[in-house]
Amino acid sequence: MNRAKYIVAIFVVFFMVISFHQAMAADDADLLNQLDNEMATDKGKKAGSDLDLLNELETNPVEKKESRFKYLTQIGKNLEGSLRLRGHVFFRKPTDREGVDERNPVGEALLRFKTWTGGNTLRLNLSGWLEAGTQQDTYEGMFFWPQDKDRQRRYLELNQLYLNLFQESYDVTIGKKIFKNGISTLFSPADRYRPTDSNDPMDPKDLGTWQAKVDYYIDQHTVTAAIFPFYNSSKRPSEKSRWSDVKGDYDTYATDTYGKQIEEDYPALSINSVGYFARGKTTFHGWDLFVSAYHGLNPYYVLREETRGSETVTIKENVKVGNYAAGFSTAYKKWEFHGEILFNFSYDGKDDHYFSYVGGFTYTIDDWARKFFLDKIDITIEYAGEVVTKEQYADSYTESSRKSRLGQNDIFTRINFKYDEDLSFQYISDFELGPQGRYNKFQSEYKIRPGLVWIMALELFNGKDDSYYGRWTRNDRVIASVTYSF
Repeated sequence: MNRAKYIVAIFVVFFMVISFHQAMAADDADLLNQLDNEMATDKGKKAGSDLDLLNELETNPVEKKESRFKYLTQIGKNLEGSLRLRGHVFFRKPTDREGVDERNPVGEALLRFKTWTGGNTLRLNLSGWLEAGTQQDTYEGMFFWPQDKDRQRRYLELNQLYLNLFQESYDVTIGKKIFKNGISTLFSPADRYRPTDSNDPMDPKDLGTWQAKVDYYIDQHTVTAAIFPFYNSSKRPSEKSRWSDVKGDYDTYATDTYGKQIEEDYPALSINSVGYFARGKTTFHGWDLFVSAYHGLNPYYVLREETRGSETVTIKENVKVGNYAAGFSTAYKKWEFHGEILFNFSYDGKDDHYFSYVGGFTYTIDDWARKFFLDKIDITIEYAGEVVTKEQYADSYTESSRKSRLGQNDIFTRINFKYDEDLSFQYISDFELGPQGRYNKFQSEYKIRPGLVWIMALELFNGKDDSYYGRWTRNDRVIASVTYSF
């Protein structure tokens, strides 16, 4: 905790120094301008060689000083960020179990920042956040590289730190950056190589992926090749969290694991944990298309059993898979259509072989919406499904990743009601058709002034006990937040 406070203090002082340097530079420039104006007034139209000589003496040292600190001061000049204060109140207490966090209401503060320095050819980018909250067993220390094996949120997280090399026909990215794949709007089977901080499962934050990536451009085509040298998993809620169900475990299982000893076999730093990715994207007659392939560790874990003496231990493991995906998106008048499909091939049968797919559309209503005093209404609906072609069959592997995979038979919906540029309302839902589970969210967003936004939301969960959302039936809540962007 003390270590984190020192780091935060150093971080704040660093940016104060940069800001002070910029302010001093601006004051110096204003002073020189005033001196120039006074000299010009005294001499009138008698500007001659003496004045030119003084100008040269004044400007040359300033140019050298600016060039010397150019890339350092850019960090301050390009700094952007936001401060979010967020609170939520649960309607009911969590299921009674030993050590469960019953704090209610809950408050959080999140300070995001991002900046860059460099030129048109080479650029260094960084982003992250400072955060704290009242949840129990949730916040711990600061960022940890290259692998962060802990599930806690960090008080200070450097989420992205990467170099970009820009060339005429290709770009190179090296470092830690958020990696996105897929083309679907609400649910994307292909977008699974992006770990998240899911201590609050309904308010996840994207975490960067270590990568060396090349994007090569040929007319309307883009070819991408990437290597992921380190594996980092998503962060899950604490066993004390109300999101960890009645058993103190956020993860879901097809069989009852209550009372069993479960260990996590976290991937080591080795060649066996390296992931390889390739993708092609293009635009053809109004159609956006992509295909991608991935070889590496599966972000969805499986269970295997191991006998140690007279004891049987259940182990979580991320196994090697091959993922092959494709997708499209196109627009026609007020309609937008999109779809994706992914085939998961599990080496040696340690997980299922399956197809995961999604298809949907977005429709914009404007003329009809104005009759109800709205600027427009955007409706997005998607159906996601899954087909298992071969079930897990490897020896000692007892459970596949099926229960932890979302989108096996779901209808996703988002309806945005825009009143004007300052006020909008949203309805978001996920209906699990089997087993039956429901998630509903009603949200209003109001822009108080440029850069200052107020949000109110209501989240509701229900369904059968074995559904994805049924386990959170006691987590219905009201959320309020205010965000200031700078």
